This record gives sequence, C-alpha cells and structure tokens, in this order.
Amino acid sequence: MIAICTHLGCIPGFRPVPGTADLGEDWPGGFFCPCHGSKFDLAGRVYKNVPAPSNLEVPSHHYAGASRLLIGVDAQT
Repeated sequence: MIAICTHLGCIPGFRPVPGTADLGEDWPGGFFCPCHGSKFDLAGRVYKNVPAPSNLEVPSHHYAGASRLLIGVDAQT
C-alpha cells in the first residue's frame, strides 16, 4: 500500500497493537492517520465514519516468479 491518507495526504502510522488506550479497546490494529483521525485496517481498507473517503492505494504490481514481486509495474499481457 501507499502510505498516504486519502483524506488530505498525511502519513498514517502503523499501529499493529490491538486495544491501545488512545485508539480504544475495539482497535484491532492497522494504520492510523494522526492528522484527522482516519483509520485503516491491515489491508488498507478505510473504516466508516472517518474523514478519509477511500481505501489506501495499492500500487500496480505483479508476480514475476514464485519468489519475485514487481511493484510499480503492471503485468505484461
């Protein structure tokens, strides 16, 4: 994922620990944008009722082999 918040372009931090005091007991872990409070799960999907309008962007990518992932390049078809 590209770590740029879809609200106003701030950088969400990786907050993997569930139930942290500042994010609440129901926080399952994910990404939190400190600028305006947007929350994203570990797959980059945005939570409801936060300022961000959409999920974090996933760059173009493809598997070039069993153990090779190319990021920023679409698969050749």
